[in-house]
Amino acid sequence: MSERAEADIRGGRRAHWLELVFDLVMVGYIGQVAHFLHGDPGWAEVLVFFTLFAPAWWAWVNMTLTLNLFGARVTPLVWAAVTIAMIAIGLMAAAVPEALGDRAWVFAVGNALVRLVWMLPWIAKRRTIGVPLWRPIAFSAVPAALWLISAVVAPPAQFVMWAVAIAVEVVLLAFLGSQTAWLQRSLDVDHLLERVSLLVVIVFGESILATIAQLDAHWTLASLGTAVLAFLAISLLAWVFFRYASGSAEAGLRRLQTSGRIGALRDAVMYLPFVLIAGIALFASGLGTAVAEGGRTLPPGAAACIAGGVVLFYLASIVESLRYGVPWRDVVMWGLPGVVFPWAIVPLAVVVPAEVVVAAVVLLIAVMIGLAEANLRRMRAGASFSR
Repeated sequence: MSERAEADIRGGRRAHWLELVFDLVMVGYIGQVAHFLHGDPGWAEVLVFFTLFAPAWWAWVNMTLTLNLFGARVTPLVWAAVTIAMIAIGLMAAAVPEALGDRAWVFAVGNALVRLVWMLPWIAKRRTIGVPLWRPIAFSAVPAALWLISAVVAPPAQFVMWAVAIAVEVVLLAFLGSQTAWLQRSLDVDHLLERVSLLVVIVFGESILATIAQLDAHWTLASLGTAVLAFLAISLLAWVFFRYASGSAEAGLRRLQTSGRIGALRDAVMYLPFVLIAGIALFASGLGTAVAEGGRTLPPGAAACIAGGVVLFYLASIVESLRYGVPWRDVVMWGLPGVVFPWAIVPLAVVVPAEVVVAAVVLLIAVMIGLAEANLRRMRAGASFSR
């Protein structure tokens, strides 16, 4: 086998600069939809957040998967496609404040455009990779048509069409059919892991920016102390991701690809990061409100966002670990506390000021890190004993 063929099989390419620029636009979009969570959000605002986050997330998934398979080099065609997609996401972001009202048509057109862009490489390569023509049409053209038609349809039918368009993508990704063998050979796991990790880094960065913005707008000693604690909480949660989740993901994704479990690999890089990143956004929005409310009690909606954000973060990590094949006994020690303990923040926020709530969050995450470290030592000891 030639060295070039062996390199193709090993993969391991790095994300190129154009993908990182696209991620900056994507994070700008996440920042826009996160505004619905500021202050004291209720269930309606949280539902709007997830409703508007989902279409952009699937646009990011389409871009990442397409460039993973077909876009190793930044050719003029790749540059044009990504640039058009960035413009579409940017239009969607600008439409977000009125996406359920006067700017719904702009939001719909942006969604249609980004899906049509990523359909073209799949059609062009379909004979080479053995993909039937109907699949890229069903996965991209049908949702794009639904988005376009919805631009001139009045609510609530308009929103039903949006839901159907997203459901088409989710369902088709759930049934990979005859493409499993080709994807096992062709997917670059290193690139996929880096793409998810870099997006998480940038989302954490947006969380810090939101904290700074709230401190700038509420310059008091209490808000300053709360902001310092918020920085520490964000840093600790990032430590959890890159110390534990990211490290186990590399080995886990390789095992899934080697064993041909492409469905589990899909879940780990497409479905579950949606939950994890949404959790970080909720967490950051609650912390931002805490900075604004320094010296006063935290609104219950903001406290629920902080708690729910941590829970979603750990829930995604639990399911990812299980999809990698990690046994329950190696997950439960840190996983169960991760989805139970954070809810103590909600009643606490009723009786203490915001800065004390954030201090409790810092303590909570530190405890979770301690549990994860103890679990890691136990696993290593068990592995040494078995040898």
